[in-house]
Amino acid sequence: MAALRNALKDRLARGEVAASMTVRLVADPAVALLARSAGFDTIYVDLEHGPFSIETAARICVAAQEAGLAPLVRVPARGPEWISRVLDGGAMGVIVPHVDSAAEAREAVAAAKYPPLGRRSAAGALPQFGFRGPPQAEAMRAANEATMVVVQL
Repeated sequence: MAALRNALKDRLARGEVAASMTVRLVADPAVALLARSAGFDTIYVDLEHGPFSIETAARICVAAQEAGLAPLVRVPARGPEWISRVLDGGAMGVIVPHVDSAAEAREAVAAAKYPPLGRRSAAGALPQFGFRGPPQAEAMRAANEATMVVVQL
């Protein structure tokens, strides 16, 4: 299996600046191509303040991956029912609002990461792996490494 890469996470690890475009009103997956053409490194789909469904967010995330962008999704709540679903739909990370304590931050990480780092359950062949089913343990390790969790304190 080829390594799962999160270009945004790699860029930040090198100490480089990254430009992000918020997607809140345009539901067409082509918005990812527009973002790439405008020079953005990442997009974040805003489910907290935007009218999108998880299905729309997933379509935009898959298009962003194909465009070479790292898609993030800001979820409307920090529960696993939001976090795991957007990650299963193709997001390379989540932005979690309304985090008021270290314990709540740990809960968000646990919802986003597979064991042993968290409690996320396996969903099968994900868009991040081109909808192929790599060996489960290998996929979980790669996803844990590539997945970003950004908390808004």
